[in-house]
Amino acid sequence: MNTKNKKTINNYLSIYNEIKSELDKDISNETIKIVALLYSISNRPFQLELFDEMSEMIKSKVGFSPLSGELRFIIATILIIKYDYPFTKISFLLDNIQLVNEFDLYSKYSLFIAFILLDEDDVKKRLEASRDIFYDMQDHHSFITGEEDYTFSVLLSEAGKDTAKLMEEIDYYYKNLAKDCFRRGNNLQLLSHVLALVVTEDKRDIVIDNCITIYKSMKQKGMKIKGVIFALIGLMSAVVLEDIELEVIEISEVYHLLNSTKYFKKNKNFNLVVSIFTVLDLKDNNNHTLYYIGDDKFQTNLQYSLLVAILSKIISTD
Repeated sequence: MNTKNKKTINNYLSIYNEIKSELDKDISNETIKIVALLYSISNRPFQLELFDEMSEMIKSKVGFSPLSGELRFIIATILIIKYDYPFTKISFLLDNIQLVNEFDLYSKYSLFIAFILLDEDDVKKRLEASRDIFYDMQDHHSFITGEEDYTFSVLLSEAGKDTAKLMEEIDYYYKNLAKDCFRRGNNLQLLSHVLALVVTEDKRDIVIDNCITIYKSMKQKGMKIKGVIFALIGLMSAVVLEDIELEVIEISEVYHLLNSTKYFKKNKNFNLVVSIFTVLDLKDNNNHTLYYIGDDKFQTNLQYSLLVAILSKIISTD
């Protein structure tokens, strides 16, 4: 394992252990893992007092709602990481949740949709565009489009592309990846959404080849690929890697380390999520609102909102 990845994973484990030792009675093991992951891939230092205060502030303002439970720890984390003055964003978040609910959207994901639109000037307009895209997705892939895809329709609505063109791009990825090793279904649709968001049209075939290479290499090294891992393979493929095999070896080393670590042995799928994010080498840019992946030669942007959308999938399925 290279020095950079060792440093990231040690930071991840250190944050995990600090939260577990101080707040173990208030927060589940799986939520601690998500919080530690978000901090370890950001450049914000973990401050237990701020994290606890922010979580309690959210709880005091929401009353009886899903946000009063463990989700408040995750929202507190992403607000702290993204904003210099996170306490000022709580009321705006709650206002957005109310707007999302007025659109009769899926309450299970309303929190993440509200966060994604936190800096949006015209939330209602974006929600209307998102709803149109979601219905188009249902028309194209009726059997595999469900409520979990609404979060990504919100992201796709920001792309500014013609809806028909957007659907053509998603279909292109879906059909071509299904020709090889990717099983048809919602996970492949999720991967297709990610590629439509982060890849320019001239690189479509390159990233498709990269996705297939990464998938096969990970399988050969004994990693089970399911759920949101498809989307993360898409992020990896968007960076034109000079040595895919070397990157997968690094992922494998982090993955097997976590699998042999106390409190991490049971959820191997989430260990793989952490391993991929560790090796992706995310760099924080633009005042905590944008990441880029890769080096100066090969890199792609990762909007913070996409990271949150992927997170919503992890929370709902793992």
